[in-house]
Amino acid sequence: MAPLQGEMTLSFLGRIADRYGLTVRSLLSSVTEVAGQQGVAGALRGDSEVFLNAAARDRVAALCRVPQVCLHRALPAWTREEPLDPSKERPAARLHNGVETVAAWGPACPGCVAARTGRVAPARVYLAAHQRVCPRHRCWLMSVPGSGGRVVGLAGCPEVVQAQEDHRRLLRRSPVAGPAFEVAEAVTTSWWVQKWPEERPWPERLDAAMPAGEDPQRWRILARDLVTYPETVALATLLASQAWRLRVAADSGGHLPYRLADVPCVPSELGHRLRRPWLTERLAACTHGPLFAWAHQCSKAADMPDGDGQRLLWKVHPAHRPRPLADELTQHLQETAGGEAAEAPPPKRRRGHSRQADEAFEAGLTRARAYAAARGHLATRADTLQDGFPLGAWMTNQRMLRLGMCARRSAALRALDPYWDTPWPTLWQRTYYQARCHIEEHGPLDARGGFPGTGLSLGEWLYLQCTRYPDLHPEQQRLFARLGIDAAAARDARPRRRSQRAGEQEALAHARAWAAEHGSLAGVGVSTVHKDYPLGRWLSDRRGQMGRGVLSPGRAEALTRIDPWWRPPWHLCWQRSYEHACQQLQHVGGGELSEGFALMDKPAQEWLRIQQRRYHLLLPGQHDLLDRLGLKPETAIAEAPAATASASAAPVRAPGRPQRDGAGAVGCLPAVAQHRPLGVLRVGQRPDHRARFDSALVHARAWADVHRHLAVPRDTRQSGFALGMWLFSQRNRAKQRARKGKPASPHLKQLAAIDPWWNPPWDLHWQRNYYRARDSMRAGRGADTVGGLPVGKDALGIWVKRQCTLYESLHPDQQRLLAAIGITPEAAQARVGPRESQRLTTTPRFDTDVAHARSYTARHGHLAAHVGEQHEGFPIGRWLAEHRQRARKKSGTSPQARVLASLDPWWNPPWPMRWQYAYHHTRTHPDTPRAARWITAQRQAWPLLHPDQQQLLADIGISVGRQLSFQRGRSCSL
Repeated sequence: MAPLQGEMTLSFLGRIADRYGLTVRSLLSSVTEVAGQQGVAGALRGDSEVFLNAAARDRVAALCRVPQVCLHRALPAWTREEPLDPSKERPAARLHNGVETVAAWGPACPGCVAARTGRVAPARVYLAAHQRVCPRHRCWLMSVPGSGGRVVGLAGCPEVVQAQEDHRRLLRRSPVAGPAFEVAEAVTTSWWVQKWPEERPWPERLDAAMPAGEDPQRWRILARDLVTYPETVALATLLASQAWRLRVAADSGGHLPYRLADVPCVPSELGHRLRRPWLTERLAACTHGPLFAWAHQCSKAADMPDGDGQRLLWKVHPAHRPRPLADELTQHLQETAGGEAAEAPPPKRRRGHSRQADEAFEAGLTRARAYAAARGHLATRADTLQDGFPLGAWMTNQRMLRLGMCARRSAALRALDPYWDTPWPTLWQRTYYQARCHIEEHGPLDARGGFPGTGLSLGEWLYLQCTRYPDLHPEQQRLFARLGIDAAAARDARPRRRSQRAGEQEALAHARAWAAEHGSLAGVGVSTVHKDYPLGRWLSDRRGQMGRGVLSPGRAEALTRIDPWWRPPWHLCWQRSYEHACQQLQHVGGGELSEGFALMDKPAQEWLRIQQRRYHLLLPGQHDLLDRLGLKPETAIAEAPAATASASAAPVRAPGRPQRDGAGAVGCLPAVAQHRPLGVLRVGQRPDHRARFDSALVHARAWADVHRHLAVPRDTRQSGFALGMWLFSQRNRAKQRARKGKPASPHLKQLAAIDPWWNPPWDLHWQRNYYRARDSMRAGRGADTVGGLPVGKDALGIWVKRQCTLYESLHPDQQRLLAAIGITPEAAQARVGPRESQRLTTTPRFDTDVAHARSYTARHGHLAAHVGEQHEGFPIGRWLAEHRQRARKKSGTSPQARVLASLDPWWNPPWPMRWQYAYHHTRTHPDTPRAARWITAQRQAWPLLHPDQQQLLADIGISVGRQLSFQRGRSCSL
């Protein structure tokens, strides 16, 4: 018994079983039975397919007496899969169901089967899209899920038979006929779902082919492919035409379509080819679906590589693919059934869908609905949050997936905002909505008048769009028409610019209003805004122009009339403090300064005292202002001797705290010291700071008398005085002077006389531990010793062992301090032991790794390697970063660090490594723009650089030059 060409394996086995008078299940059991055990897996249905392994195929071939070669040639699924029995040798068969595992099939034409086999028996064959019609017997071979299929006569549908001939002709002529038919089938299926009332041929064809007694609703589901087949073939023929695709790309005008009306040839040609004039208007408004996605990809296929462009052009997104008939029938049965069947929950798995994705979309849609209700659109920024939900990121993802979005989701978003997925930038759409809101509030726009009444940025944007009007997207032009700007208005538009004089007058008006309200312009900072006008930025620009000498005399005079000290020759902070003192004096009722001083706030009192002490250092203009305030220089100088004497006799009090007489009244302002040239003052010996230093020195001596050192923690207080913070500031000042190359302040010698190691070159934490160890060892604690040193597991023993371990890498002065308490090199060696000492020496692994460092240095001239950099397969960057981290944790210099320092002295600089990276890049590539920007930045920050950084820059020819001289001259003048 021979098989039919293209027949399904299970259909062939069914015909064999029918000849033997058996069922298919009994035949499969007999074919796979061995020793009473059967090897059949899966459920048997009317549309199932079976796959046999080699042993089972041999038995079937022997049973039907047909060679294996003939069976393999006739049956497409004969060797498609190799099911295995647990023994891997016995015959086995596996049944499969559903469109996921069984290819497209249909019933074989009964007349053709009878002519071929001489018997009338049902058979099922694999059918491609162009094999659904039997042209000899004029019937449609319909596949019905769960059954053997159905044969439908086409006596009333001759156009379906003709469509198959056209389809086969298309396959022979066009290489893209297959994917074009898939796209066309997705398009016609989407039209079928919409049920347009203007459609006439499809309902007529549906009624003509419907068998007698068939349920109309069920028949509409089954006959979908039959009814739409002629239009699908006609549409596929059009899509496969290369000339047509070029016409579509040219008709788009270089723009991506917002709707199909932007590609006029698509709706018009389809309406003509399909003989449906009303379809043109329907398709013109289409903004979603498989046809729109194809036109969108066709519009930009010319700008993409051939492979990518063709792949995306014929791609049918899962949301656009025709829904399987099995799912359609299941839904129909659930809708028509009553009782429990209608209330049954949907299956857990749905083809092409995900419950989690649906729930996530609904959550985002809820936030989008709230955002659209508040603002009227969905043109969100990428960082927009709505009730804590990242709505901006969610909308960005939806826009990226808009071509493959299902119709339900697209319709939900389009109901909130029709322009949620525009082909132009979202920023353009947001600005358009600003213009629309402006029209709603202030009336129509006047393009010919330069858009008066709009903000500067909005007006400039509108004018820019008018200049680009011919190049705008057609839909953008339609949106502009809603604003009242058509092609003629855009052509006559004028720029949104005010005259320079008008802008200057507006700024001066804001400056006058500010001065009238606050008394001066001193309080105007860079970020000051006065009635929505950036007054601070404008005035900062004018001050900068005045300093560079480029401000016109007329503008400078206008500002001087408002405030003579709008740009004083001294710092603005001084001027603001002066204005604050004036306001305080007026607030307390005016009058003499000596009378109102006690009623001022503390900042004003402190500032006045500072001005009195520094009176001889101020400029003449400052003297005049203080004179207006009531601070007379002759009165202060006359009272200076008495005030100085009284200050020396009076006890030391906190600075800025007024001295009260017996009645509780505030006395006069402290008199200034006698005028003395700056050159007479010794460094660090200012008269106004000397009393404070002597008072702090008393507390330092009191602490040292008890603890015999000044390694004071930062939060230490001595008799209420913040001694720790004071010593911390003195150390910082000493280190700053050392970095700048200046000599140490003479008065700090008094601190060194109390404790020579009050400011050690190593970490202060080490110094405090040293003093604890010194006191503990001198007190005789720690009897458990090795080599005279404690070995306990307390803090003292652990610290001593660590110092013995790192003895060779410590600072020489640290070694001398340790020797004073008995930790000599010999004692350290005895405390650590030979085995531990041998472990701490340079390991062979370090010798191997440092060879890579030497090779890297020989090639590049430095060891400033980035963290992720590799050298000959060795991670040199990460290795150096680890050694830098170890070196920074240690108080001394390890042998490994000394080896690396011999290769590159700046392998671990005290400044950030990014500066070192930029330095070597500039040294090797001095002509790049990046190097030029970096050099400029270093010259501007030259006084803040480390002396060694300045020397490195000087070595490659970078000096501060003229710019530093200018800064020094300016600082001297100030």
